[in-house]
Amino acid sequence: MVAITSFWDERKLLVFVALIIVASAAMLLEVNAVRHGERSLPDQIINFVITPLERGATETSSAIAVTFHNLAHAGGFAAENAALERKVQSLSSANERLKDKAIENKQLQHLLGLAQAMPVQTIAADVVGYAPENARREISIDRGWRDGVRRDAVVIDADGLVGHVIDVGSHDAHVLLIIDPTSSVPAFLRSTRSWGIAIGTFRHVRMKYIGQDVKVLAGDTVITGRGEIYPGGLRIGTVQEIDRSNYKLYQTAFVQPAVDFDALTHVLVLARP
Repeated sequence: MVAITSFWDERKLLVFVALIIVASAAMLLEVNAVRHGERSLPDQIINFVITPLERGATETSSAIAVTFHNLAHAGGFAAENAALERKVQSLSSANERLKDKAIENKQLQHLLGLAQAMPVQTIAADVVGYAPENARREISIDRGWRDGVRRDAVVIDADGLVGHVIDVGSHDAHVLLIIDPTSSVPAFLRSTRSWGIAIGTFRHVRMKYIGQDVKVLAGDTVITGRGEIYPGGLRIGTVQEIDRSNYKLYQTAFVQPAVDFDALTHVLVLARP
């Protein structure tokens, strides 16, 4: 009786034969590659497929390890960040203080040079009180009659005229500023040598009683003229605007003071004989 080969037996035979053929081809390729000193095709296929998978697995495991490390030390990192922020803030504050000191030193050096150049004795003082909202524009200084300060003594800073002393204590004094409406300072225009009177307007100064024939220009410098209290030649400010109304006898110049009264910290008092 002849055995009849089933369909499944034929498939197994075909698969077996195919495996033998593939194995033989792979062996021939390997032998050929070794003979020529090259990497065989199967090895190349394995490297092409397996190596990236190995690299990806390594990178993934490294990232996971870093993540777990960061999570484990999150509290320490937060504390370090807070400490660094405090250090930055401290250094920033220290830097601002150094800038302020540098500005103050520059002002004091300028004031010292001015004191040495003045023909009269001067008394250095610090501003210890100023209330811009008050009805009267005045400052308090930390020098009084025991320090040589006298009533009506003229007060200046490195930029120009501040005002004059109106009352004196033993170790303090009050100074009426030139921007006060009750202040009246003999003044003249440096460019034309024309006279007028500088009167305060709370924030600025008006130079009144300038003759209509005088050519006043914006930017002209206004300085003190010699009077009962003030010496001549002290800088008052700079002309900003001019009122030339034809029906008035005089012109009026609006003057920006040379001194920044809101930032006034150090002054010189000119000693009176």
